[in-house]
Amino acid sequence: MENGRKNILVGRNDEQAKALGNRLKTIGANVSYTYCDALHIQHEVLSKRPDTLILSSCTNQTSELCSLLKTVENAPLIVLISDGETDKSHAGYYADLIIDRRDSRHIDKLCEKLFGQTAQFTDRSEENASKRFESLIADALFELCITKNYNGYLFILEAIKLASQSGPISRCISKDIYPEIAAKFSVTACCVERNIRTVIRSSWTKSSAEIKREYFGPFTLDRNWTPTNSEFIFIVADRLALRFGGHL
Repeated sequence: MENGRKNILVGRNDEQAKALGNRLKTIGANVSYTYCDALHIQHEVLSKRPDTLILSSCTNQTSELCSLLKTVENAPLIVLISDGETDKSHAGYYADLIIDRRDSRHIDKLCEKLFGQTAQFTDRSEENASKRFESLIADALFELCITKNYNGYLFILEAIKLASQSGPISRCISKDIYPEIAAKFSVTACCVERNIRTVIRSSWTKSSAEIKREYFGPFTLDRNWTPTNSEFIFIVADRLALRFGGHL
C-alpha cells in the first residue's frame, strides 16, 4: 500500500461518503474533503493534484466535471459512488471505477482498486482505535474553530472522546465526565466546565452557519439557540461516531 496517497472525498453533506473517507484514513490514505459544487471540486483538483477523486451521488454537474478533468495532465483516478444503477452515458462513462454503496463489500473493492489489496480493518485494539478517533475529533474541532491555543482544547477533546464511549443511560457530564477529566489533568471539575464553556462560546461565534448546520442540524434553525456544554459535546460525539462507522 502506498502511504500518503491523496484522495478528495466529495460530499461534505453526505454522511456515508464522509464515513468512507474516514475509513480510508485508517489504512494510510491522505483524505481531504471538498464540497459538491463542480467549480469548487475543479479548483481543488487543479490545486492539490490528487491521485484519486471520489465523487458521491450528490455531486452536481458530474458528467461535465468528469469530462473536463479527464483532459487535465496527470488526471486523477475518478471513482463514482452510486446509489444504484449509474447511467453509463453520463458520469459513469468517465469514471474509472463505479461502486454501489449498497454493496456490503464496496469499501474492500475501492481499496483493492486504490491500493492493490483488500482493506485490513481487523486491527481493533483499544489503543489504535482511540488514536484514530482522537484524530477525527481534532479535525472536527478545527472545523468548529477550536484550536490548541485555547486552555479548554484538551478538556473538550477528552470530553467528546469520553462521551462517545458512554452508554445512553450514563450520560451525566457533571458527575462522570468533568471529574474524570479533572483527575487526568490535575485540575478541578469547575475549571474543566468553565474552560469548555469558554471554548464553546468562542466556537459558536466564529464558526460558519454551514459548519454549524453540518454538526448540529435542525437545532440551528433557532437562531437564538446556543448549545450547552452537554449538548455540544454529545451531539458532536454522536456525529463523529457515525462517521467513524461505529468502530470505536
